[in-house]
Amino acid sequence: MDQHPENPKHQHSSRPFRLTARGRALAVVAVFALAAGTLGTGVYLNRGSPTWQRILGTEPVIERVPKATDELPVLLEALDYILQFPKTTTSAKTTEALEGTESVLEEHVELLTPGALAALSSAAARETTGADPEAPPAAIPPLSPPEFAWRLAQTGNDLLEQALAAPEQESRRLAGSGIELGLQARTVLLATGAAQEKIEALPAPAPLPADGAGASTPSLSNVPEAEATPATASPEPSALGDGDTTTAQAGLPEFEFASCPVLVPGDTGPSDGAGVEAQDTSDPGPSEGAAVSLGSGQLLGEVIDAAYRLGYAYDVAGARTNAGLRTTAWDRSGVLVDFAESLEGQLDEGLDCAPLRQPAYQLPADAIENPMDSAHSGEGQLALLLRDAAAAQTGNAREYLFTAAWDHGLYTQQVTGTAPDFTQVKDVRQEPETAPGSPAAPGN
Repeated sequence: MDQHPENPKHQHSSRPFRLTARGRALAVVAVFALAAGTLGTGVYLNRGSPTWQRILGTEPVIERVPKATDELPVLLEALDYILQFPKTTTSAKTTEALEGTESVLEEHVELLTPGALAALSSAAARETTGADPEAPPAAIPPLSPPEFAWRLAQTGNDLLEQALAAPEQESRRLAGSGIELGLQARTVLLATGAAQEKIEALPAPAPLPADGAGASTPSLSNVPEAEATPATASPEPSALGDGDTTTAQAGLPEFEFASCPVLVPGDTGPSDGAGVEAQDTSDPGPSEGAAVSLGSGQLLGEVIDAAYRLGYAYDVAGARTNAGLRTTAWDRSGVLVDFAESLEGQLDEGLDCAPLRQPAYQLPADAIENPMDSAHSGEGQLALLLRDAAAAQTGNAREYLFTAAWDHGLYTQQVTGTAPDFTQVKDVRQEPETAPGSPAAPGN
């Protein structure tokens, strides 16, 4: 059978190949799918890079935790506004207290946040150039003096909390500022004529914990009204306990002593605020805790010695004053001596140290004419030494001594009308005749 030749027209068409609409759509989908897959894979593999985190909006937000020190410049600005534009209800007494607070606050701003004071002054100079003498509209409602006192006390309390976990030297600065600002807040609120209940309600360190028997640390309530100064509030619980040595020992935490304190005969130890850099000159020996400060024993030894000296000054003052103040002086002497004996008892349990108490101490020349004032003038040194010793401790021991420093600073303000200067954190010695810890100083 003959085969017909193939028709080439049926095998090869001269017409160009064209995609249909459906084919074009599928091609476009395929291209987009491939691009999306490639992009998705790249994003997944590089999802941790900062660039893609910013693009995708998944960049972690780093929030800066505010610190108590951040509040100090804010309070200083608020105080400056109050003093520049006082309300008609601000009395002369309140203005005087606020002006004193401004000086104190400036010192602590410069101490804790160096450079912040200069920045605030520069900003204030720019704002006051050609400014209207009338009070400008504030971004937030200005604080009243009572509101300012509350904020100041809360900031002081927060500084004390921050000091609990801070390094040793920074802890001293934070705690000293916290205590002094808390005391200054009481002065401001008292100047406004606030009731005693409101003053006592200001933020303050929590009371010392109860002892093993469940009883709280005894209160110090032996400051008579005759001794109170115009800026004095009623006494508060004291960390130094009362005349019962057993109770005082029961309320004390376990302190850390790196070594025995070295107190040279005739040397009264550091002046106010000194001793921050004090180090033991004796061999500290092996230490179980790496966190124990080398100056812990030295600083606690200075607290013990100062408490004994002040107790002796009150004991002599009790014998040289009238019947009304005699009981107060002897009660105070018992408080201080019992506290010193409790601390020294712990020191003797851990280390075999020489006794710190001396049979007698030299008193200043005016102790005969003004025995109680002479003894009171030595209270500030003990408050500062308690602050210094607290920073060399850790945990409950640090918290206890900070609370004791607060209580004693408050007591000092009550009986003298002036709070200790807690800005002193340098090892600066004063002249022998004027140094609070010198033989001629009260309590020696």
